[in-house]
Amino acid sequence: MLWWALDEIRLLVTGRSARYSQVVLELAWDPSPRADASLAAHVLAVGVAKRAQLWAPIGSVVLVAPGGHPGVGPAVDTARGLWPAAVVTVVDEAVAALAGAGLDPEPSACVVVHQDAVRTSVAVVAEREGIVSGLAPGGTRGLAEAVAEHLRAVHRLDVGLEEAWAAVVHDGAFGPSPWIPRAGPVYGTPITSDRILPSPPGTATVSPAELRDVVTPAYGPVAALVEQVLRDAPPETARQATVGGLLLTGPHPPGVEHHLTELTGLPARRVAEPKAGFHRPQVLLDGVARLLSENPPAPDPTEDRPDVSKPLRLLESFGLLPPRGPTAEERNR
Repeated sequence: MLWWALDEIRLLVTGRSARYSQVVLELAWDPSPRADASLAAHVLAVGVAKRAQLWAPIGSVVLVAPGGHPGVGPAVDTARGLWPAAVVTVVDEAVAALAGAGLDPEPSACVVVHQDAVRTSVAVVAEREGIVSGLAPGGTRGLAEAVAEHLRAVHRLDVGLEEAWAAVVHDGAFGPSPWIPRAGPVYGTPITSDRILPSPPGTATVSPAELRDVVTPAYGPVAALVEQVLRDAPPETARQATVGGLLLTGPHPPGVEHHLTELTGLPARRVAEPKAGFHRPQVLLDGVARLLSENPPAPDPTEDRPDVSKPLRLLESFGLLPPRGPTAEERNR
């Protein structure tokens, strides 16, 4: 149930009305030089291009991405090429995260720290607008890889990313899990020098202090990025954002808000994903839905509707359909 947190691209297709469907694509992105800026466009073109898999016509395409995302341009071009009648909307990830958090009252400005599969975005948001933002590589996949490497090197246990990420969430690196009362063993395959046949399953017990030592370095760049965006923001906005503090969204491990407060000196709150919502980033999607309800797209999906008048007339001529009355256009002739 934790696998969604390790997905680099997430796609959601919803039937918003009987007239058209909406595609929501969240662009989890690796900001390193090896990142392919056309990946989002490729997902649209290959992953959802078969219109038979969707409720045609597609009237709305929403791209959710951090500020300056390199895949937005190619994805917008591809979406417009696939569905010319659709309204393409780009939603700033930090703004959507703030809207989905449902804070009451909502701060006039704050620093949104949204963690995703392969990076953590940090942005100063004021009055529902992203002011300054930056990206730190790693994300949940980076945390899981660090734990998996530690288990191989220290405990001689080979584990998958899902098992390593479950250990980060449930074994109390920064705080106790709200869902698992106490930490359990990590399951994997023992590493031996003379492995000939498949080894029987093995386990390792990792203490919260040990886990904290492993994953703490990943939050150093995040804290540095918080200081950077506050320096780059206008002075008055930075002052308001300092008062508003840090808002942590996405699959952050429990208790990490206290750790970031220690590093930055700013008050922090973490909006936890609901237990039943682990299969998708519910807080972010709630924010997208709220923003779209405040400013709904107005697509014209008639362009995708095929003209079936000639095939119907042909079926009537063979007696396979009862004759229809004249259309309004024919009556006006």
